[in-house]
Amino acid sequence: MHRYQQPQAPSRRPGRLPVAVKREAAEAKSTRLRVFTEAEKDEIGIATLLGEYTELGMNHGRPTFQKVENAGSEVNVFVYYWDTRDGPEFSGWWFGDKVGGTQVWSRAMDSGKAPPRKGWRVPWDGDEQQGLLLVEVMDTTAAMAQPVSASNGPRHASLLKQEPDPDQRVMAERVKLAMERIVAAEAEVEQAITSTKETLSGEELDESSLLETDSILRTQLDNVQSEQKHLAKELAEGRAAGGTQTSLGDLARLAPRVRQLAVSVGSQLTHVQAALTKVRQQAMLAKQKASAAEVAAEREQKDAASLQAILPEAMDIVTAAEDAVETVAILAAAVSVDETDTSETHKAKAIQDIEKCASKAQGDLLEAKKLVNGHMAACKKYAPEAQKVAIQEFAALEKRLNEAAKRLTPLKRFRQEHEQKAAARKALMEISQKLSSAELEIEKAHIMTSTDSQMEQDDITSTAQLLGPAEEDLKNAKLLIAKRLNATSKDDLEELHQRVADASAKLTTIRQVLARQEEALAVERALSEVHEKIEQAEEAYLATSEAEMPFLKGLEVLPIQEGMQAVAQCEAACERCEGALDVARKFLNKVETESKTKWSKEGQKHLAAELKKCRDRGEETHQKLRIFKKETRQRKAKAMLQEVSEKVAEAENQSQALAEVVKVLSAELDKVTVEALKLAIDQSIAAEKVWGLRQDAMRCSEAQSCEEAVRTYNAAREVMSAKQKEVKDPPLLMELTKLQKKLASAHQEMVKSRQIAKGGEQLIKDKKVVLEEERKVGLMETLVEKAEKMMPAEDQDVKKEELIQIDSAIKSANAAVHASQRSLDKHLAGDTSAKACLSKLVSRVKEAATKMEKIKKTTKTQREKASAEVIVKAAEQHVEAVEAALQKVAEAELPFLKGIEVIPLSEASSAIAECEQAAKQVQEALERAKSLIATKTIEAKKFAEVASKPCLERLALQVERINAAAAKLSQFRKDTESHKRTSQMHEAAEMLKKAEEEVEKTIEAGAPLDTEDLSITPEAATEVCAKLGHLEKAANKTVTEALVFLAERRKDVKGTPKEVELEKMQAQLIKIKAKLQTAKKNASQQEQRFVARKLAAEAAQRGEEVEEELKKVQAAAEPLQQSSGFLVQSNVQRLAAVVQELKAKDELKQAGKDMTLGAFRAFVARLAEEHNSEDSVFSEAEVEAMFHHLDADNSGDLSESEFQGIFAEQFACVQPISMTESFSITDGKSVAKLEVGSVVEALGMPQFDEHQKLTRLHCRLADDMKEGWVTMKGNQGKVFLDRLSPHNTSLKAFERMRQASCKVVGKALGYLNSTRKTLADCDRGPLVEARTKMDELRAKVVASQQKLDEIKKKVEEAAKEYSKREAAERQARSNARTRRLLDSISKEIDEKCENLRQEAKRIREVIDPLNSTADLEAVATPSSILRDGEQMSAKLADEMAAVRKFIEEHEAPKSAEGCATQIKQLLASAVSKLDALGKLNAQHMKVARSSALKVGQAALRKAQQAMRTEALRRELGVEALFDEMAGEGEVARSAMQRRLESLELSLSSEQVALLLDTIMESSSEDAVISRWRFLRNFQQFYECQKNIALTTDFVISNCKPKRSLNASEVVEVLEGPQRDEKLGIERIRGRAMRDNLEGWVSISGNQGTAFLKERPKPFVVCLIDLPLEKDFLSSGEPPIRLLKADEVLEHLEGPRSDTSEALMRARCKALSDDATGWITLTSQQQVTAEKGHQKFFSCKNGVAITDGPNIKACKVFRKLEAGEVIRLLEGPEVDKDSGVTRIKAACLKDGLEGWVTTLGNAGTLYAEEQTQYYTVLCEAPLQKAKHSTSETVRALRRDEAIEVLEGPVEFTPEITERLKARAVNDGAMGWVTATTKRLKRWYPTYMCKQSTVLQDTLATKSANLVRRVEEGEVLEVLDGPKEDAEAGLLRVRAKARKDQAIGWITLRGNQGTLFLAQWTARDEQLAKQPKEQKEKEQKEEKEEKKVATSKV
Repeated sequence: MHRYQQPQAPSRRPGRLPVAVKREAAEAKSTRLRVFTEAEKDEIGIATLLGEYTELGMNHGRPTFQKVENAGSEVNVFVYYWDTRDGPEFSGWWFGDKVGGTQVWSRAMDSGKAPPRKGWRVPWDGDEQQGLLLVEVMDTTAAMAQPVSASNGPRHASLLKQEPDPDQRVMAERVKLAMERIVAAEAEVEQAITSTKETLSGEELDESSLLETDSILRTQLDNVQSEQKHLAKELAEGRAAGGTQTSLGDLARLAPRVRQLAVSVGSQLTHVQAALTKVRQQAMLAKQKASAAEVAAEREQKDAASLQAILPEAMDIVTAAEDAVETVAILAAAVSVDETDTSETHKAKAIQDIEKCASKAQGDLLEAKKLVNGHMAACKKYAPEAQKVAIQEFAALEKRLNEAAKRLTPLKRFRQEHEQKAAARKALMEISQKLSSAELEIEKAHIMTSTDSQMEQDDITSTAQLLGPAEEDLKNAKLLIAKRLNATSKDDLEELHQRVADASAKLTTIRQVLARQEEALAVERALSEVHEKIEQAEEAYLATSEAEMPFLKGLEVLPIQEGMQAVAQCEAACERCEGALDVARKFLNKVETESKTKWSKEGQKHLAAELKKCRDRGEETHQKLRIFKKETRQRKAKAMLQEVSEKVAEAENQSQALAEVVKVLSAELDKVTVEALKLAIDQSIAAEKVWGLRQDAMRCSEAQSCEEAVRTYNAAREVMSAKQKEVKDPPLLMELTKLQKKLASAHQEMVKSRQIAKGGEQLIKDKKVVLEEERKVGLMETLVEKAEKMMPAEDQDVKKEELIQIDSAIKSANAAVHASQRSLDKHLAGDTSAKACLSKLVSRVKEAATKMEKIKKTTKTQREKASAEVIVKAAEQHVEAVEAALQKVAEAELPFLKGIEVIPLSEASSAIAECEQAAKQVQEALERAKSLIATKTIEAKKFAEVASKPCLERLALQVERINAAAAKLSQFRKDTESHKRTSQMHEAAEMLKKAEEEVEKTIEAGAPLDTEDLSITPEAATEVCAKLGHLEKAANKTVTEALVFLAERRKDVKGTPKEVELEKMQAQLIKIKAKLQTAKKNASQQEQRFVARKLAAEAAQRGEEVEEELKKVQAAAEPLQQSSGFLVQSNVQRLAAVVQELKAKDELKQAGKDMTLGAFRAFVARLAEEHNSEDSVFSEAEVEAMFHHLDADNSGDLSESEFQGIFAEQFACVQPISMTESFSITDGKSVAKLEVGSVVEALGMPQFDEHQKLTRLHCRLADDMKEGWVTMKGNQGKVFLDRLSPHNTSLKAFERMRQASCKVVGKALGYLNSTRKTLADCDRGPLVEARTKMDELRAKVVASQQKLDEIKKKVEEAAKEYSKREAAERQARSNARTRRLLDSISKEIDEKCENLRQEAKRIREVIDPLNSTADLEAVATPSSILRDGEQMSAKLADEMAAVRKFIEEHEAPKSAEGCATQIKQLLASAVSKLDALGKLNAQHMKVARSSALKVGQAALRKAQQAMRTEALRRELGVEALFDEMAGEGEVARSAMQRRLESLELSLSSEQVALLLDTIMESSSEDAVISRWRFLRNFQQFYECQKNIALTTDFVISNCKPKRSLNASEVVEVLEGPQRDEKLGIERIRGRAMRDNLEGWVSISGNQGTAFLKERPKPFVVCLIDLPLEKDFLSSGEPPIRLLKADEVLEHLEGPRSDTSEALMRARCKALSDDATGWITLTSQQQVTAEKGHQKFFSCKNGVAITDGPNIKACKVFRKLEAGEVIRLLEGPEVDKDSGVTRIKAACLKDGLEGWVTTLGNAGTLYAEEQTQYYTVLCEAPLQKAKHSTSETVRALRRDEAIEVLEGPVEFTPEITERLKARAVNDGAMGWVTATTKRLKRWYPTYMCKQSTVLQDTLATKSANLVRRVEEGEVLEVLDGPKEDAEAGLLRVRAKARKDQAIGWITLRGNQGTLFLAQWTARDEQLAKQPKEQKEKEQKEEKEEKKVATSKV
């Protein structure tokens, strides 16, 4: 397939490997394929696919085939099938290089069992081409392959059956020989490649073998290329000889194999060449390395000797430098800041020695570094090894020097650091004092705001007043920190910043708290007012209940007067309530609106929630009021409309009577006669007269006595009118309206009856209409019958006259039918009572219309024949119109038929337009005719065949005429198109001629530029170029239009003879265009020469400008790079300022006329003494430099004029001022006005105007050289002129010049860049040379720009250097004044510090017995020792405070401006010493306190043992001992002391006191100890670690086990521990808390196994509210009390398992407060609640509860709402007077008792008995969940009523653990159920979770603040938790671990806010661990819990 580009398979070709194809023997195949083509040309190249294929195997259920000829060759072709597993787009039969491969050539979308014959697409994604690729299935049994298909074979089939001719045999022989040659060549190439690979794969390659291999490969490559040429030649000869396609295909398929051979050989040849190159390079490198190694060895020896010579000297110098540094370090170590014995003189001398030694050491280091660096630079030239050794040695020396330099660096600043330490400490003290003052005030405010309750307004105001001074102190502290920023260390500075930040944050927090408190106060005030308004409205509503009481007694119908009075009272109560609600609503809206802009989001949120509750309350009251108003309206209506209702009822009865009178007239019309109707009308006349009287009565509204109906109606109207005038209330009017509607309804009935009576005449008229329509319908039916009789038979011939008569009869009958239909429709459309009768007539008319349709159908054929004739005539008329239009077409064509082939262009265009117009008209006529004939043909086809056939035949003739006309029109259009093309050819020739003329004009215009002479002027050249450009543009446009025109025409005449003519024109036009391009090119080159010359001149000019600017900038920058001159000028300027200042004060002594250098030095020294400032201090070098600068003539002395040169300064104007011509302002005339920034040059010294008190200067303007006097400084101190620094002035001038030069360079560069960009497209000619010159010039300009940048950098570096030198000189002047101010400050501080150290030493001696004694129990007086130490420490603290104050007073004196840092360092050092002394003393005191505490703990251990021994002796428990000592539940300190003294503990009085302090956490004599603390201190408990026996006796060998203690069991110690010396174990006698069993148990085994582990006394904490029950088993009795969440219980006994019996439980609702939950109805012990025990009633309607049974004499308590439940107490009883039923009952809602009406006197049911309610027989808990141990909602009281919502159901409780416990709060003792959700272990340690307060008493309201506890603080419980009964809060007495503060603190707020959370030992351990370990342990703990839970 050498011509066929093989496309790739689709991207989603089979993604799975095909089924393995098994190759079998060829003879086993049963099926073969033959692939051939019927196409004459093979444009794609499918020869590879043609041939025979043999079956290989199966794939996807179909056979697979492989091409026979290609077997074993490089290109394999397969035919295989692929199913839909990869989608339908991959399904079908495929040609490919392998089964399921990605290289495919053809595809057939077929799923048959064998490949299809047709349908193959080549390529696979192309279109199917008929006959290009065909496949036939062959039968292999025949000798030759024959098609199995029965269809005709291809036209090649006969050729296959014939014998091959001789040419074919020759061609086959050629193919065979070519195959043999190529196979031989392949074998040789393969052998050569194998040999080459073996050679290249060897480990060592030599050049000779590679050359031999290269020769072999080149020989093979020549052979292959020769064979390739030979094969191509044979293929060409075969094609020329007409070889078969098969033979040629075989030869063509050999070509890729040959090409592949060439590629393989070439590839191997490339590898060999690369290897050969590599081998040669390696040989050359080896040779070079050998030579280099010899040279390197010689260098190594030489360099090593050199190194040995210089290294010892360098090491000696470095060692000497290190020794010098060491000397400085030793001297510095001898001088300490803390030394006080050394005199200041000696210290100053030592410091001077240190500085001298440091200076010498620095010099030695520099010399050593210089030497080492020089040697290192020289070593870089050494040989590698010598260089490496040298660099290592010298690097080590350099490292030693660097380390010595580092040590020396701080020693060089020894004096400064020595002095700065004290100053830093003093600065810290000053700032700390300011901060302490601010923090104190802030802390006061913080304490005042640290409350959870609402603050009063006075407290808020006083707190806000505290914040003002605190904020001011904080601000001052910040300023001090900013000022002393450099005086303190980094750590101290960070600490100060942190303190400031903390104080600021705290201040902000306090302000926020105050803002919230103020806002909350305002919110509460607003809410209070809102609540007050709402309560007023609710009280007003309660008054409505009293007003409606008369209606609630059970009397439904009250007397009118009594009812109206009660209604009036109800209405008044409604108005009052509505008014109160309106006031409340308006006030609430006002508060809500103001809150949006007045308060914060939190305040708004809180207010919105409260307002919503208030609004809900108001809305609830409003809804109740609406119901009450509705009831009142109903009652009022019932009372007022009673009389009206009766009158209306009477009027309704009379109306019904009138309706009976006219009932006869409403009968159906078709069932009565006209006479009967007339009779009925006569009978209704009397009733109509009566109705007329009633109408009069209605209009007059007066009673008349004519008829009863009228009187009744008028009476009702009169009563109703009176009530309408009286009643104005809308609800009552509504009731009246209802009655009026009833009366109106009665009136309507009367009107209806009258209308019926009046309609009697209309009924008669309707009856007459019916009769008339019946007559017309009868006549119509007669006409239809007549037409029906005239209808002929189907085969009867009808004459024309008969047809006319039939048609007339049909028309008459049809008209009658339509007339009847219209008349009936008209009558039916109106309001008539005869519709039923008329409808019957309509059906008769429809029947007649049906008959008419039948008649018309019978005569259809005759009528269709007539219509067909009309159609044919119309078609003939349209065809004649088409033919007439054709005649006009022939006339339009006449100009082209005269015999003139080429007519003028304009005439031809006109004639063509006329022809096209005529053709258009013919086309329109044809379309009209075709449309008509098509329409009429469709219409004629609907006729019967008799009429349609002739008609259609005649229409077909007309169609033929139209087709003929269309053919003529088509021919005419072709002729017209031919004429048009001829005309366009003529037009093309003329366009060609015009283009040629314009090109000639262009060439002539460019002639002047063709000469080589450049003497033509630029103006003339520009003019010629412009003209040439215009002509070129025009000519180019003409040529382009002609080319486009010819291209369009050529499309039109393609395939005609005129196409050749157009080709010639195009060729001619192209030549013209080429001629134009040549002319343009020639002119362009000359134009470029002129442009290039002009551009070069302009660019050269720009370059010269840039060079000039660069020279200017260099000249200006040169002085700035030498900073020494400017420093001298600056010193001269400073000297002038000092002289002027002293001159102004008249303190300057005359310097003399001429001064030598010595006199000048004396003069400057005198200035320094008189001025006494840093500016007047000059060094010797500076004085000498100034003298030489002023000595302009170098004479060696300064003349007066030269001395005056110091005042030749420049000043800048800083305020607008005028220049006058004389010194005096008043007499002087203004010369000029100086604006800000103006520069003047001084002409002399400034002079002071005594009269005006001004300083004036004689000067000259720098701009225009005007001279005059200017005021430098006003009489109010305002400055007008300021000195200019010479350096800054020169620097600014340079910068202005540089910027100007940069602009020039930028413009030049921009010009060159733009010009270069314009010339970028030029590739030849003069402009290219110009562009090259531009590039060269641009490079110069860029270099100039870079030079400017370099100059700028140098000037900037010089400026920086100048600034450094200036700063260094200024610092040197400052340092000269810092020395003498330090000694006077440090001496006194050192004396005071020494006194403090002696005092601290005495304190250590006093407390030494506590800190150094090993046996603390031997210290008999620990309290006295500690007390003396505390007193002395307090005294020391006071003395230290005094010293600190002294330091603060001496910090930063005003006279020490230059040495402030040193003073600060000195003071800071003193403060640091004080801090260290204070910390050391505090540490000693801390150890003493700890030791004293240990003494108390040792005493406590003795007391514990003695107390248990006493209890054992007396056979009492520790609790009993406490009860003996306790008076009112607590033991006083004195009683406890007496008991301890009675135990004979051998303790001193102070040890006993410490023991009591340890127990009671207080040293007060009034202190007491609670039961909780006593038991925690004197009871001992162990927890079992491993199972062990509880025995009867101490001796193990004699005892018996009572039972086994399980792990985790707790044992209380009763006796012991005692040691069994024989066994070596300790045992105790204890009580197992699980079951109170006592016995002996071992603490640990004799092998060290621990069985018991000591633990604190067990306590548990309640997680939820729990009942504390009396007995172990739940008996159903009320609990002792309900334990609150967070209460702590003392574990006394248990836990033990509780197995309870099944319970009957139900989910119920308490009727008193709607509380819902679960309750146990019955248990094994008792019945808790029972149904039917009491009777209950439920209110169905609102009714009153009164004080007595008599409804008339009773007093109303309140109203019972619908749905309220009451409990029966007495009754029911019937009130005989009123007839109502009453009961005595108690309200479940509030317990109110009274009498209630259950049944009204009119039958209204007010209360109904209910039997579904239960009565609680004894107090029981109402619980949240079904489980009997769930959380309690509340306790149900005895006799309380409940409603069962779910159940009762039987519930069997789970086995639970119960433990006996005692509440720490009140000592209540009982049993509780122990589960993980109810109880958990309690630890006496809490962590603060939210900031709260620590107070001094249990009661929160009367408590005082101890301090605020912040989040994260840990507290240890001393007592509690106990309940603050007044606030309902649980609180504990605790000690803060942070500062040992003691007080009461709340566990949880009344709103549920958690303040304290349990802090266990585990939490303590996790807090100390790293974060990663903590997370790991928490994860392991979770996993353990998960495993434990899964096990459970």
